[in-house]
Amino acid sequence: MGQRRLGTPQADDTSKQPRGNSHNNKQNGQRPKQNNTVLANTQTRRGEVFRAQRRTSEGVNLRASQHVINVPVNKSIYNGYDGRQFSLADQKKMPRYNGPKLRVIPIGGLGEMGIGKNMMAIEYDNDIVVIDMGFLFPGADYPGINYIVPDITYLEENKHKIRGIVFTHGHLDHIGAFRHLIDKIPAPVYGSKFTIAMLQKTMEEATSGFEPEYNILDPEAHERVQLGDSFSIELVRVNHSIPDATAVVVRTPLGVLVDTGDWRFEDAPVDGKKFDLERLTEIATKEGILMLMNESTNCESEGTHTHGEFDIQASMGQAMERYQNNRLIISAFSSQIHRMQVILDEAKKHGRKVAFAGYSMIQNVEVALRTGTIKVPKDVIMKMEDIIKLPDGKVTIVCTGSQGEFSAVLNRMASGSHKHIKIKSTDVVVFSSNPIPGNEKYVVRTVDGLMREGSEVVQNGKTHLTGLGPLHLSGHGYYEDHVKLINALHPTYYMPIHGEFHMLVHNAELAEKEAAIPRKNIFVCDSGDVVEITAEGARKFGRVPVGGVMYDDSGAIVSEVVLKDRIHMATEGMFVVILTVSRGNGRLLTSPDIISRGFIYLRDSEELMGVIRQYLKQKVARTFNGRKVDLDTVKKEIKDELTHILYDQTRRTPIVIPVINEIGGGGGGNKGGQASKETVEGVKPFKRPAPKQFPKPAVPDSDAIDPQLRAKTDARGY
Repeated sequence: MGQRRLGTPQADDTSKQPRGNSHNNKQNGQRPKQNNTVLANTQTRRGEVFRAQRRTSEGVNLRASQHVINVPVNKSIYNGYDGRQFSLADQKKMPRYNGPKLRVIPIGGLGEMGIGKNMMAIEYDNDIVVIDMGFLFPGADYPGINYIVPDITYLEENKHKIRGIVFTHGHLDHIGAFRHLIDKIPAPVYGSKFTIAMLQKTMEEATSGFEPEYNILDPEAHERVQLGDSFSIELVRVNHSIPDATAVVVRTPLGVLVDTGDWRFEDAPVDGKKFDLERLTEIATKEGILMLMNESTNCESEGTHTHGEFDIQASMGQAMERYQNNRLIISAFSSQIHRMQVILDEAKKHGRKVAFAGYSMIQNVEVALRTGTIKVPKDVIMKMEDIIKLPDGKVTIVCTGSQGEFSAVLNRMASGSHKHIKIKSTDVVVFSSNPIPGNEKYVVRTVDGLMREGSEVVQNGKTHLTGLGPLHLSGHGYYEDHVKLINALHPTYYMPIHGEFHMLVHNAELAEKEAAIPRKNIFVCDSGDVVEITAEGARKFGRVPVGGVMYDDSGAIVSEVVLKDRIHMATEGMFVVILTVSRGNGRLLTSPDIISRGFIYLRDSEELMGVIRQYLKQKVARTFNGRKVDLDTVKKEIKDELTHILYDQTRRTPIVIPVINEIGGGGGGNKGGQASKETVEGVKPFKRPAPKQFPKPAVPDSDAIDPQLRAKTDARGY
């Protein structure tokens, strides 16, 4: 939130103050006289404290609800409302169309802070097809949150209509939510061979016990599958930074829809399977494309790709040749299976052995081996514990940590905490990746740590320092690639997907400028917007409830209230006071205990602590005074009054938690008081709960995922 400017206390508007019971107060408009000397001596008016609390709360709410979307502001000229902000009144004014309607509903992944949570629903009559179920890695300002999955309230309410769930590819921003959601909306699952294998792998960590029905489709065969009465689907091959990536063609009674998934053009893919633009063009020519839903990740980047994976292989060969007596440590995204293939091939040529390090990388390699996606040269792969016994010039380690993740393998190597590998001065570390925008500082931290250990670091984009060729290839098409695709398909309607809002808008501008799609036929949507297509045309027609469900490292759901408290404590701190009073007469038995966390250091604030203790003693003496009181009411009063005092002294509003313990006496127990202990005979025997099995923490595996809520930077960093 940044530093708060200390304002000069100002008088409150007397017209808005509650009037006291005293006749003089009514006449003079004065505040009721405070009977607590500490409160009476505070200079800050209570109204100013409330305003400070409200400002803090608004900031906390804003940070905590970025992915818990209600109705975001969208005044883009492509928003379907002529640049006006959508309101519920707009929906009420819209005439209803009684004929057949095709509804396109993004459940997640559009216009959010970060790229992820990709999920799309297509609805016609009594049939629904769902495309992808991804999750989103939030930034550091989401304390304790590992990932966020889409809120599928609408789909749960209509799960009887869902005829199938189709997946474009196996990145976590497209499949990560699968294990959490599939049991809630059970339906047959469709995807390419490698994608289905990745889904099956994720389900090993599911706790529901649900076993989905998997169906493998061959993109090369152009096979169609009928889903319900209204839909048929077909997968079409595209190129991406993970094997078996596809676009999804959905045939409906009103026309053909195409969801591109994530894609790039590549002249010479490692597996020899090129983007099947011919098939998409054939569909466009013979059947026409009613709506194209096209990803937006790199549409802002100029030009097209100037190299391929084989160029990266040549660069890896250069590195192995130049540093033939050094140990090579190559850091890459764990889903870059084809990148691992070229590293293995090049290692074979140079007589090197390869070991993989990092949980997600090893898991993905196992899936690739099982599906035949990767071909391992003979006697190249070794276990980590064995490879370290070889001479440095024979060792190549491929690991995670290219984005500077604190707990990733590369960071643990640099810090000396890895079980087998510690960085030494003769090591050469190669970053076969680009920093995701927002991750730059974490990558720099890792690079600095490696260099402090004396190792040489080679980064893509800085190859002019080493003379090596390119070391990374983005999985997403650039500006000219998008122009080529859109002009080849000539869609009637166009919807940018998969991107932050500025990406969606630039994608829409591209379609209007370069492909001559009319502005009224382009829809820049937020998650939850409904695009309704009829025989008369297309329009936005209201919204469905969407948002995000947050999970921590253990796989447990974290409520928004808990997150707000975490953010508040992280910015303002926590202040706890503990009062121990006699049950019979309310006498304070011990001096008040005070605990401060993230607010002030008690030993440096003895004067303030003296003031607080004085206030608490006066409060207890005047409140209890031998009377029976409602402890909940007393706690609320203490919380409000302490907040007032603390703000007056520090200009901060920590979370104040008063605790009152009543001890002794036989007074029948006041509300909120300490419960009496059970007799030994009444105590139930303790049953030790079974230990809970936690899944492995999810880690980013796609160069399309942004774990940091980032400011806009050059998109070519992808």
